[in-house]
Amino acid sequence: MNLRGYITRLWKERPAGRLDRKLFVVFLFLIILPIGLITYFAAERYTATIENNTVAYVSQLSSKMMGKLDDYVTDMMKISIIPSYLNEIQSGLEMSNRHYQAEGQPKEPASLNESELKLQITRKVERSIYFMNNIKEGTSNVYLFDLFGNPYYVVKSGGNRSNLQQYYDNWRKLATEAGGRPVLVSTQEIAVSAGSKQYMFTVVRDIIDKSYHSIGTIVVDANIGVIENIVTDLEETTHGTTFILDDNGTVIYDSEKKYLSRSMTDNAALAQATGNEGSFRHKVDGEEQLVVYRKSEQTGWLILITVPERQLMQDALKTRKITIAAAVGVTSFALIISLILIYALTRPLRSIVHLMKQVQTGKLDVVFPVRRRDEASLIGVSFNRMMARIKQLIDDIYAIEKRKKEAELERLQHQINPHFIYNTLETIRMTAVLHNDQEVGDMVQLLGQQLRYSIHAGSEVVEVKREWEHVKAYIELLNYRYGERFVLTLPDDPGADSIRVMKLLFQPIIENAVNHGFDENKSVLHLTITYAMDGMNHVFTVTDDGLGMSAEALARLRSMLDQAQPPGTDGRGVGLRNVHERLQLRYGRPYGLTVDSEEGRGTAVRITFPAEHVEEPRTGGLANA
Repeated sequence: MNLRGYITRLWKERPAGRLDRKLFVVFLFLIILPIGLITYFAAERYTATIENNTVAYVSQLSSKMMGKLDDYVTDMMKISIIPSYLNEIQSGLEMSNRHYQAEGQPKEPASLNESELKLQITRKVERSIYFMNNIKEGTSNVYLFDLFGNPYYVVKSGGNRSNLQQYYDNWRKLATEAGGRPVLVSTQEIAVSAGSKQYMFTVVRDIIDKSYHSIGTIVVDANIGVIENIVTDLEETTHGTTFILDDNGTVIYDSEKKYLSRSMTDNAALAQATGNEGSFRHKVDGEEQLVVYRKSEQTGWLILITVPERQLMQDALKTRKITIAAAVGVTSFALIISLILIYALTRPLRSIVHLMKQVQTGKLDVVFPVRRRDEASLIGVSFNRMMARIKQLIDDIYAIEKRKKEAELERLQHQINPHFIYNTLETIRMTAVLHNDQEVGDMVQLLGQQLRYSIHAGSEVVEVKREWEHVKAYIELLNYRYGERFVLTLPDDPGADSIRVMKLLFQPIIENAVNHGFDENKSVLHLTITYAMDGMNHVFTVTDDGLGMSAEALARLRSMLDQAQPPGTDGRGVGLRNVHERLQLRYGRPYGLTVDSEEGRGTAVRITFPAEHVEEPRTGGLANA
């Protein structure tokens, strides 16, 4: 199967336990989750970094801008103090004050000499005003007033304030209250003599002579274009809006010129600008904006710089798109590599599963091709060994069954001979009885019972009391032969009579004791069978007080039983090995016979088998003859 077909089957087939699908889900989880988290946190981190950098950069620019404004205002204040040090201005204002004697209203000149004097004062004062107008670039105009409100100024091409008298009273009040200190007046919309309107902010100061007496008032106007020139570089960087407000919340400068000279004390954004500097987010017309603010310690002015979220995040969005595209590309590549790896890793397993399905259909000649040296190949090697073992076991079972059938046929063919012998023995017994030879008749009857019990093809498991009858008959025959030299003692336990044991379990052991343990020099051989329970096991022990065995003979017998070795040349242990093998075939390796013996003191054979066992079914056979 090619990779394309494998991927198609992986998605279309839905077996719950497919290993490749589970591996794919694991790879999917291990790939997408880390990459997704890294992409998300990287994008968030990048966005936060951009915002922090923007705040830091804008704060730095606003600090520089505020420094320039402070310097400019400081220069305006320095210009306002010049009249206190210029003799021409002081003498001119003093002459003007002396010329106008009225307390609140100026007097008209009374003579030509007075008119010439006024012209002289005007020329003297205006010469200094012209000088002050050109000290600082951006200064709109400088106005001097004597104590009676008479203005002195230079006419400029851009126009001068009209209706100066309507502002004078307020200026004079501010200057007087300040006691010689400069007063900064917020931006105002004013009409100029050229017929247009301009926005200006103003510095007002009381003019003090050398004797510390007030001799007039100076007013220095500056067009907000000065601020605009300073703010332009900042706005080109932030693409936002800049506001400058005084400490009363009045707008000194607005880059959009919508709120100039208006009060913004009720503005929600202004309420958040606490402290000397900082930043916060604020919505304007439904659009999220970043607001950076800084307050001047010198003038008390507050600068607010708003940067639109879309502008702030423009580069971040581009970077995020690139990051997401890269993450998708890396994820796709990783998933493709994962599919290839899963395909390569599970291919041997799929091959083994396919071979197992063939085995289920009965095809046993399958072989897994081993091409690599990895874990899957080890499974394949084990599979091949298992199949070889299965085929070997099948062949062995077939051979065993074949031999069993042959043995069954052979047994059936030879059944006629034991029956013929049994019937012949019965005829001999009846003849002995007819001739009044009761002993011979009894011997023949016992021998017939032995033969009948041995060849009966019924159950291979019998109650132990039938074994007792068989063993007693065997001992009785021996006593006929040897003259009452064998004494058999059976367990005195009625409960043991119903125990089911293997047929012909005790007779071979007793026969072995008689053949190899009987001492011709002793008058009697005592044979004792005892019974006990050892946990969940039945234990019968057959003991005799015969010749016993040497340590070497006992070791050979035990080795023969444990390792199924052939008996020695003396034939010792053939019957014991037969019983031992039958017990282990029926009940398993832990069970069977154990032998203890001491030369000259007799032998003890311990028979152990489990209390619970399955009775072997009857196989059928000859009926009682």
